[in-house]
Amino acid sequence: MAELVNSPKVEFIYTPVANYAIQQNKIPLVRKLVIENPYETDLLDLKIRIEGEPNFVNCWEHRIEILPSKQRVELDVKDLKLLASYLSDLTEKLSGDLIISIHSKDDLIFAKHHNVDLLAYDQWNGMEALPEILASFVTPNHPEISKVLQVASKTLESWTGNPSFDAYQTLSTDRVKKQMGAIFEAIASLGIVYCSPPASFENEGQRIRMCDTIFSQKLATCIDMSILYASCIEAIGLNPLLVVIKGHAFVGSWLIDDSFADSVNDDISLLKKRIAKGINEIALVEATCMNAGQKQTFDEAINLANYKLVKEEDFILFIDIKRARLSGIKPLPQRIKTPDGWEIFEDQKSVFRESLQPEAITDEGVIEITESNQFSKQKLWERKLLDLSLRNNLLNLRITQSTIQLISINLSSFEDALADGEEFQILSKPEEWTNPNKNSGVYQAINMSDPIVDLLKFDLSHKRLRTYLTDSEIQSALTKLYRTSRLSLEENGANTLYLALGFLKWYETANSELARYAPLLLLPVEIVRKSAQIGYIIRSKEEEPFMNITLLEMLKQDFGITINGLEELPRDDSGIDVLKIFSIIRRGIMSQSRWDVENHAFLGIFSFNKFIMWNDIHNNAAKLEENKIVKSLISGKLEWECKDISNEIDFDKKFNPTEIALPISADSTQLEAICAATGDNSFILHGPPGTGKSQTITNIIANALYQGKKVLFVAEKMAALSVVQKRLADIGLDPFCLELHSNKSKKSNVLEQLRKTTEVIIKSSPQEFETEAERLHNQRIELNEYVGALHKKHHFGYSLYDSFTSYAEQRKASDIIPFDEIFIDELSKEKFISLSDKVEELQDAGTICGHPFNHPLTQIKTKQYNQQNKSLAQELIPQYIHLLDIKLQNKKILSDLLKIDVCSLSKDKTDSFEKLCYHIASLPDTPTTLISIKSPERNLSNIIEITKHGERRDVFRDSLLKAFTKKILRYDAEPILFQWKEASQKWFLPKLIGQNKIAKELRSFSTTRKIKKNKIEEYLDTVILYQKEQTRLDDNAETLSQNLDFLWNNGNCNWATVSHICEECLQINRLIYQVNENTSNVNEIRSNLASHLNDGSHSFLTSKGKIVTEFISITKEQKKIEEKLTDLLNIDFETEQDTSIDWTEYCKSSAENWLANLDSLRNWTSWNRIKEETNEMGLNSVVDAYSNGKLKNQEVLASFKKSLFKNLSEYIISKDQRLSIFNGKLFEGKIKKFKEQSKYFEELTKAELFAKLASKIPSFTQEASNSSEIGILQRAIRNNGRAMSIRRLFDLIPNLLPRLCPCMLMSPISVAQYFEVDNTKFDLVIFDEASQMPTCEAVGAIARGKNVIVVGDPKQMPPTSFFTTNHFDEENADNEDLESILDDCLALSMPSKHLLWHYRSKHESLIAFSNSNYYENKLFTFPSPDDISTKVNNVFVPGYYDRGKTRQNRFEAEAIVSEVSRRLLDPILSQKSIGIVTFSSVQQNLIEDLLNDEFKKDPKLEQVALESFEPIFVKNLENVQGDERDVILFSVGYGPDKEGKIYLNFGPLNREGGWRRLNVAISRARYEMKVFSTLRSEQIDISRTSSEGVAGVKAFLEYTEKGKIALPNKQTSNKEETGSFEKMVADEIKNMGYTVQTNIGCSGYKIDIGVVNPDKPSEYILGILTDGKTYRAAKTAKDREIVQPAVLKMLGWNIFNLWSLDWWDNPQKVTKDIVNVIKDIQAPPKNTEKIEDENETEAQQRKVLSSVKLQSITQEVIQPIKKFEEYNICALDQSNLSISDDFFDSRILDDIRQQVNRVMEIEAPISHSLLSKRIINAWGISRLGIRLNGYLSSIYSQMGLKQTSQNGKIFYWNKEQDPLKYDIYRIPVEGESKRNADDLPKEEVICGIKDVLSNQISLPEDDLIREVAKIFEYTRLGGNVEQAMRMGIEYALQIGLAINKDDRIVLS
Repeated sequence: MAELVNSPKVEFIYTPVANYAIQQNKIPLVRKLVIENPYETDLLDLKIRIEGEPNFVNCWEHRIEILPSKQRVELDVKDLKLLASYLSDLTEKLSGDLIISIHSKDDLIFAKHHNVDLLAYDQWNGMEALPEILASFVTPNHPEISKVLQVASKTLESWTGNPSFDAYQTLSTDRVKKQMGAIFEAIASLGIVYCSPPASFENEGQRIRMCDTIFSQKLATCIDMSILYASCIEAIGLNPLLVVIKGHAFVGSWLIDDSFADSVNDDISLLKKRIAKGINEIALVEATCMNAGQKQTFDEAINLANYKLVKEEDFILFIDIKRARLSGIKPLPQRIKTPDGWEIFEDQKSVFRESLQPEAITDEGVIEITESNQFSKQKLWERKLLDLSLRNNLLNLRITQSTIQLISINLSSFEDALADGEEFQILSKPEEWTNPNKNSGVYQAINMSDPIVDLLKFDLSHKRLRTYLTDSEIQSALTKLYRTSRLSLEENGANTLYLALGFLKWYETANSELARYAPLLLLPVEIVRKSAQIGYIIRSKEEEPFMNITLLEMLKQDFGITINGLEELPRDDSGIDVLKIFSIIRRGIMSQSRWDVENHAFLGIFSFNKFIMWNDIHNNAAKLEENKIVKSLISGKLEWECKDISNEIDFDKKFNPTEIALPISADSTQLEAICAATGDNSFILHGPPGTGKSQTITNIIANALYQGKKVLFVAEKMAALSVVQKRLADIGLDPFCLELHSNKSKKSNVLEQLRKTTEVIIKSSPQEFETEAERLHNQRIELNEYVGALHKKHHFGYSLYDSFTSYAEQRKASDIIPFDEIFIDELSKEKFISLSDKVEELQDAGTICGHPFNHPLTQIKTKQYNQQNKSLAQELIPQYIHLLDIKLQNKKILSDLLKIDVCSLSKDKTDSFEKLCYHIASLPDTPTTLISIKSPERNLSNIIEITKHGERRDVFRDSLLKAFTKKILRYDAEPILFQWKEASQKWFLPKLIGQNKIAKELRSFSTTRKIKKNKIEEYLDTVILYQKEQTRLDDNAETLSQNLDFLWNNGNCNWATVSHICEECLQINRLIYQVNENTSNVNEIRSNLASHLNDGSHSFLTSKGKIVTEFISITKEQKKIEEKLTDLLNIDFETEQDTSIDWTEYCKSSAENWLANLDSLRNWTSWNRIKEETNEMGLNSVVDAYSNGKLKNQEVLASFKKSLFKNLSEYIISKDQRLSIFNGKLFEGKIKKFKEQSKYFEELTKAELFAKLASKIPSFTQEASNSSEIGILQRAIRNNGRAMSIRRLFDLIPNLLPRLCPCMLMSPISVAQYFEVDNTKFDLVIFDEASQMPTCEAVGAIARGKNVIVVGDPKQMPPTSFFTTNHFDEENADNEDLESILDDCLALSMPSKHLLWHYRSKHESLIAFSNSNYYENKLFTFPSPDDISTKVNNVFVPGYYDRGKTRQNRFEAEAIVSEVSRRLLDPILSQKSIGIVTFSSVQQNLIEDLLNDEFKKDPKLEQVALESFEPIFVKNLENVQGDERDVILFSVGYGPDKEGKIYLNFGPLNREGGWRRLNVAISRARYEMKVFSTLRSEQIDISRTSSEGVAGVKAFLEYTEKGKIALPNKQTSNKEETGSFEKMVADEIKNMGYTVQTNIGCSGYKIDIGVVNPDKPSEYILGILTDGKTYRAAKTAKDREIVQPAVLKMLGWNIFNLWSLDWWDNPQKVTKDIVNVIKDIQAPPKNTEKIEDENETEAQQRKVLSSVKLQSITQEVIQPIKKFEEYNICALDQSNLSISDDFFDSRILDDIRQQVNRVMEIEAPISHSLLSKRIINAWGISRLGIRLNGYLSSIYSQMGLKQTSQNGKIFYWNKEQDPLKYDIYRIPVEGESKRNADDLPKEEVICGIKDVLSNQISLPEDDLIREVAKIFEYTRLGGNVEQAMRMGIEYALQIGLAINKDDRIVLS
């Protein structure tokens, strides 16, 4: 079909056939589905659908929201299932389709049909896909099979007398063969006619006749007959094979109970070796010999089948039925035709024979150790360690390439010569001599009469040994042994090459016919190869010969034979006594029939060494289980409460540098592990390749030692142990670390290590340590504070950097919207989101409307919409428009009438004009003088003011005239009022006279002639006020009369009317000014108006002025409609939008727009509603900017965000001084100081750690007892450990050893060998390469510690022996241990820590495949400057894989050797180390051979290759883990055969977990990897296999061919957003003319910005690191400022640190700085000094990085502390008494007391007897009698002396002395100062004990007594001396100062 638009690329791998057998065995139909988007745009909303046509599968669907551009995603299609109901009913082959379709948003963008052959129920699909399915057609439980077996049993009985089909129970291959023959005869008797199979059936497949069909039709092809025969023999418990060759098939069976490692095998040699005579493990049968008409016997059928293997090119493959069953391939169920269709009957009986086997006979030997069905963990561990089955070469010698039989005549003499250190040359057998006498492959002993005996004796005397091999065979065999033994040493640290002397010939049972040979004595030897030209020699190693303990254990367990006397081998004058040993063995087996000891000698590989570990588990099971980890491994669940170590910790803040010792720089993931190890924690440390495991382990060990812990480091590989040992030595800890890996555990080496430790110089702690630690801590805090401040999330949910980034994301928008600080203070994350949503809603509403600025409905403010309102509006608006038309016409008429230009009035002027018209219409008759008055504002205002006076005058007048006549108005009231007030101040009579006079005068004016005196003053005031107002009127009478005209009325006018008219005239004047643009003609307009009003207002309004009232009426009607519209639509009629046009015209135009756009009313009401909501949320500034047209529709939200983030940024900076004062250059200076301080403190830490450990080493300069631990060690060092083994030495110094060497580096076997379980407890046990360490080997070491750290990678190599054995434990397959101690601990859910920073690969492409496919892209890898290119290259090699013969690929091997030669000859390329990795050992051997040939041709090549810092290696998948080289050359080996056929057998990769081997192999390179392959990725059809390893090979080859595009993106994510801060910076640099990339790297760590080198577009010239997300993600300051920059610098990056605050402040300057740096890099060097070669080694680079000038370290050598004092005797003045009774005289009592005080001051503590002796001697008294003693006792009591008692004796102490804290002992200076032992206080004795034990560590009690007595200078032990010393020891034990451990006293 035609390709659809935007069709994605689809990789679809599926199984092209389907039948019922495939469905039943759960084989997936779809193996791989990868969808790739090759386009520049993202594919959205993808729906992938797979369905079948016809409906033979369930429909499968999957959705992907987004598939980013240039990305691919791999989908899991495991839920697509074949439908069993459909396939079971098929009777004929059909052609079906798998239809895959892809829709994007309901548009079909991809569709394709994939053909699937739907096979009938009984149809086989051939070899092209899933050949193992053929095993399904072998149906042992078919009902017809039993009929055949009944016939066969009779035949078997006639042959053997026993009709039972007992399978392998007799352990006789002959019995098995006879059972096969009986079935052969039974089938042959059925008369089944042969019919030819279809052509190429092996490829195309065919219909298989089931058993019932064969019996009913009596027809069968070769494959039908083979399957029938296989079904029968499987039914009796044998293990059948089906063999397929070109055009034919036949059958076979195992003669022993065994199976192959794989179900399908294409290696013909696997069969040929096992059918060979003498081996007889397999019998093949030509099945067609059972057809009718054939007369061949069973043996002839076997011969015919064997003959068909001659043509190896015809061989295709064979299928091991039993192995297929173990892989889950079940037999097809029986299908029976019923009226309702085909019905399936599942077998009720199990096919697997394991559950049907009878119990083993316990009184006979068996092939395997038989256990109960349920194995305990202990038994499984033991079983794994010690294989007592016939597979063990130590029990059943197999003649292979790993063994060479020597022609031996005198084993005793031979052993003596080897013991004397002689070297022997290995020669071939003598020509023309044969010794055909063989038994079980072993040449029998030579008859001493044989003429060759003399030659052999001669050769032996000349140090030559003869073998039974030819010249060519011997060289090949020795090469094989040499390589194998060397490999064993490298991998396991154990020697496995031995010379076996003497063999036990034994039989499994009394009925067994095959003899077995087990070696007796094993002599460790080594093969030495001096060069490629010289052959091999053998010589004895510096190890003792030993007995085959595996054989002794087997004899004990299986036969109950215990042979004593061989715990220590008997010896003679030269080595061991061989003959005596043989005699002991013969006596032990004397009762065993046919058993014997035979004198054979074999040189070979004998793996025995794990017996020590077996014995450790077997004998210490209960002790092992006491350990919490071991107990958990046994129970399968955690048996202790684990602490949570997963919480993230701020290491810089929580830990002071003094708390954790880090002598080596560590990244944060390493630091997490180190900190986790500080507590009482056991955990797993995941260490993917290149993540610094050894460095982390070194730091963990160093820190544990710093905390006073004892550490056991365990590694099975010597290489892994050596790396850690070297790192420990580099930091100065080698004296305190004892290496005891098994292959170097020589006493001389161990003692030499211990001697060096004893000579360590003890120094004080560095004086600078504490102060510099605090300084470093403060520096870390300061650097972190900037990061914290920059990335601190504020109350509004954003950090400053977030604000920068968000601001940059909107860089095309404007930032004109203001926000005040209050707004920001109240902002929250939730509010920001809601505000953004509201602004976006506002933007959407505005966009829907078109744009709110100048919108036709702008005046409409309503927020509600309904259709009724719209309909009403449609009625009102036309009316409104009509009124406005009339109004405009009237306005024009009025303009002419009033002489006012009103054509273009604004809203205000229109309002004024309307008011003018209203005032004109409402104006009463008015004098024209008032309308046309000059200066109306002044004059009219004056008149209005005068009217106020007139009104007041009238009020005063009216008030006076109510009581007086008009005369009163002219009365001079002011002086009279004065007189009244003056009279009021006088006394009564004058007052009365004065007031009466005035009253009388006023009565004359009264209308009633009466007046009240109390109102006279009020009247007078009123008269005065009246006269004042009248005077004011009189003054303006002329003006008023002129202006007021008829209104004046001679001064008696209506002042209110006048005022009103004046107000109106004034308002008209003002309105004329407001309306009229031209102020110069205002007077003219007023005059014109006055002329119109000359005849009166009414006259005017009814004639010419009628238009005024009409205008007013229209205006009122307009207002009514506006009110209605306002109520209806909330139209704003007050806001003027456009002042350039007449307001009325504008209103009309607006109304017309409203009417024309009423259909948009719904959208506009939404806008109004959202706008108001937006304003209510405080976003008025956003609404204003948008409504005023400052923002376009599409930029409202962006501008809001940009403006807000700008304000947020400034807000944050202003609030934090750390940010406001930040300066990038100053900060870089702080970073520089931090780097220097960190390096300096690392050196201080090393010195502190050394001082701390050295302080624990006792002094070896003092004399020590021979029985003390120091004495024992000193003696061992002096005599080189003569007569003392290492283990014995360790047993004797259990307390001294951890003080000398608190860290032990050992292999698992050496742990078991040198340490008892209960004697040694390490605080911490660390395992390295734990993925390769079996649990059974690890438990012994685990049990010797309190906590364990399991270091390894579960995605790397498991423990394996693929290339050395084909052992598969069929029994208990489900109960076997997990692969390794790492897997078992993972299964326990032990806490885990992960190392995630990858350092090994100097180019990301080298680790990208593993990271993507196996580590879920969680490894943080560092991109290199040439990241644009790849360092993983595919070299296609034309050629083929020699599958059938050598199983080698010579073409690839030659290409690799050629590449190696090229590199070694190149002076630059040769500086890079080389490693060669192959998929198989045979390919490895071929490359080694070809390399040796090249080295022979050019010896210089060999010198360069092997003598470099890292010699070249050639390794295979199984042994390359732990190795790394600069350049890895990879040979796939497998590929198309000579005919171009590809068989998907990739050796160990096909196995479960094979991908782990691939992961190891492809992650070994540092700089470059080249993959040489004759195989291309597209040639691997993974639909033919279910192996993950094969799928991995295909994916890896595809990666080497296509690069990163081949890496699947298994988690689709949104495409990275553009417009970030880094993108903004990148754009600025691009504007300067450079090519720039962002986010460089394919893991979690990115270079933010990379500038491409203009001269070399394949690399970057500059990397720019911002202080953004990657910078913040670093968990420690050291990560950010030291570790990561150092790695980038080492990789060759030029780095520029861009600080975002600098950019925010001045982006132009920062851009300029960047450009200047680029130009400086591009500029040629100014000097002519030699440029460093770009290929400088990593070590040189590290040296450059670490070249920091360090400060000095101040330490002092510590001298031994003096713990004793000299005992000084108090010399008292002598006084003589006349008589002794004078001593009791009270007059000398004070003198006695003074003497007591003096003695106490000098000699306390002192015994009562000694104190008394000092006192009486001073008085000349020689004897202390009872009376004297009592008297002195009373004196001491009166003096209140502090005292203690011991053993009935009293000791006195000074007051300041505390007996419990006494810490000194005193020794005599001279003989006279020597005290009696009874006078020694026990507190002083234990101080001596402490001193002795501090120096000598531990002593037996008797020796301790002597040593303590010695320091008190007691040369002989008397009763009292021993009693005093023993009392001191008892007291020391009582108070816990010391403990008695293993009969030795040691300090607690």
